[in-house]
Amino acid sequence: MQIWGVLNLTRDSFYSKSRVTQSEFVEKAIKFLEQGADRLDIGAESTRPFAEPVSTEEEWQRLYHPLLSLKSQIGPNEFYRRVSVDTYKPEIARRVLELGVGTINDVSGGTQVEMLQRVAESDCDYVIMHAQGNPSNMQLSPEYADVLSEVSAFLQKRVQEAKAYGIAAERLILDPGIGFGKNLEHNMALIANPGHLRIEHLRLLYGISRKSFLEKLLGLAAPEDRGEAGISVHTWLYLQGVDILRVHDIKTTAAVRVFLQSVDRFKR
Repeated sequence: MQIWGVLNLTRDSFYSKSRVTQSEFVEKAIKFLEQGADRLDIGAESTRPFAEPVSTEEEWQRLYHPLLSLKSQIGPNEFYRRVSVDTYKPEIARRVLELGVGTINDVSGGTQVEMLQRVAESDCDYVIMHAQGNPSNMQLSPEYADVLSEVSAFLQKRVQEAKAYGIAAERLILDPGIGFGKNLEHNMALIANPGHLRIEHLRLLYGISRKSFLEKLLGLAAPEDRGEAGISVHTWLYLQGVDILRVHDIKTTAAVRVFLQSVDRFKR
């Protein structure tokens, strides 16, 4: 299982401790890597419910110098291997790929032809995430007849589309989009049944860290209070064979991984 650490060059991401300024970015990024993050997932536009969008140029201004500084610190090979950029804008994807980033995390789920073209022209990994609606409306009244079958069908369709553009299956990572156009029951169904979302043995990523379903389930109103509950969910997802966890709490999650991997070695 891989751990991806969340770093946001924003002022409005829902969990305040995930936000970093440009001046503190490199120090925090290297700390995450030292604590056990396999990859850093870096965003410069919040996609929390009801977040205000930012322009391409503003997003790029937030990203460019921090990414360039990190690349100079860890070297181009590690930068390619260890850095993901969370963006739905094809132009931002083009620019960060030219800078040497190795992963694009697309919350628009591969629905834009231009994004597929940019990814196909590279050799990067590509995260396809399911969302119903967009940040401005996705949590108003999400509805599904069968959330598992509908999310699975969406991801299957997007995988076929990506492959049609020449993106190899081994580069694809699937994310059911916890909290992106889902209510508590939808989120819990997706968390309880990751095996239903397996497509062609592609890697499966879950991002549940400190999200609001934990408030609805456990009464934990503040994101700052949801860390321990999130670790329980991460443990469950590990035991269900989920390949990647996108988290805020690197050190604790890495310790859980070490323990669970050790237990696996001692099983008879």
